[in-house]
Formats: sequence, C-alpha cells, structure tokens
Amino acid sequence: MKIDIIPVFGNITREQLNGKLAVVFDVLRATTTIVTAVANGCKEVIPVVTVEEALAYAENQANVILGGERESLLIPGFHLGNSPLEYTSERVKGRTVVITTTNGTHAIRRATQGSAKVIIGSFLNARGVAKEVLRTGNDLVLVCAGTRGKLSLEDTVAAGMVCRELAKIARGKEAFLPGSDLVVAACRLAGFYKEDPLPALKDSLHGQKLAALGFAEDLAFCSRLNSTEVTPVFRDGRIIVETE
Repeated sequence: MKIDIIPVFGNITREQLNGKLAVVFDVLRATTTIVTAVANGCKEVIPVVTVEEALAYAENQANVILGGERESLLIPGFHLGNSPLEYTSERVKGRTVVITTTNGTHAIRRATQGSAKVIIGSFLNARGVAKEVLRTGNDLVLVCAGTRGKLSLEDTVAAGMVCRELAKIARGKEAFLPGSDLVVAACRLAGFYKEDPLPALKDSLHGQKLAALGFAEDLAFCSRLNSTEVTPVFRDGRIIVETE
C-alpha cells in the first residue's frame, strides 16, 4: 500500500487522488467535531463550503442543526459553533447537522474530487481509521487541511498517528510504501507525541489562537487518542457511518 500526505488541502490535485482512499484531517476542529457528532448519534453531517449553502439547505429541511465557524467563532444565526463539546447526544441524536468551516469542510469537499472514498479522520478515531484503511485496501492519501494555506502541526501529527496505527495493526503483514519524506516525517512526529498528543495541539499556532479565544478545553478534547472507533465516510453529499 502506497501512502502519501498532502500537507495543505489547497495543493491537492485530482491525479493525486485518482482511485485512492482519502482521509481528511482538520483536527482543530472540524473533523474532530464531525467525528463527535456522528459518534453521538446524529443522522448525518452535510459539509458545505459557504454560509449561504448551509442556510439554503436548512430552509428546505426539517430537524436540521446549523453548525460551524468563521475565524473560529460562532456564525450569527447558527445553532452551534465548531467546538466538539457542543455536539452532545442530547443536541444531535437523530438530527441532520449542516456544517461549514473555514478550512475543514473545504478540505472534505476537495478530497472527493477523484478519490474512491473519503474518511473523516482525527486523533479520536485514529485506530478506527487505520482498520478501515486496511479493510478497504486502496492506496492512501492523507489530506491535511492546514492553517491559512500552510502546514499545521496538529494535522500532520494526526496523519502520522494513523500511519503508526496502520503499522501496529498490520504487524508486518502489509507493506507500506511512503510516497514522500513527509510521510516519514509525520510518523516521526507522531512518535514524539505518541503518549499524549495534547502538547502538539498546544504547540501549534492554531491551537494557541483557540486557547486565547477561550477554547482551551477543545484542545484537550481534540487530543483524546483512540477514544472512539467510529469512522465516518463521505457518501453522496453527506457524512455517515456505513453499515454492512
């Protein structure tokens, strides 16, 4: 299995995705929030790029929760922001969540262009993602959202953590071929933070911004390695858990 990492989603091309399995990371906070919403029983998550798309969808559907952020803050008129702590089972169970964020929902939509399948990744479900990758068997592209068009520490470490989980689960039965030195670097970074990813989030520029805005608790939640094995997938415009 060949593994590539795209450090910033805006750099991705259709050729890099062609027929491959894509895992998207926006650890702080979109993909963590989506994983949490799905784990807490929401019916589906609809990722959209613009606020206008989200509002238009909600106008025509019942039982919809509008969630997301701009500049890390709640969008006026929306029910929830982009903190995973807001997406409790009491709020989301059985409901459709329509979400738009600065980077994460863009990255998810971009990753659908040519890939065979898109999985939503985070620290929370790193092992579950690795199991699904091995079950699927396609070559793998780990797509990092990045921060303001540049590499982000937290997404890179999370991508590396999935690589480490792949190696642990496969136990030498599967050969993994790094497509670039960035894959090797991400694995090494993940090894440095393997006992506790929280310092990586605290060290990151975006993590520091969120902490300054009062979201320090989000960093702790987003760093909870392997706290769920839920592996949401993007299918036909919505994010769900596939059933056999």
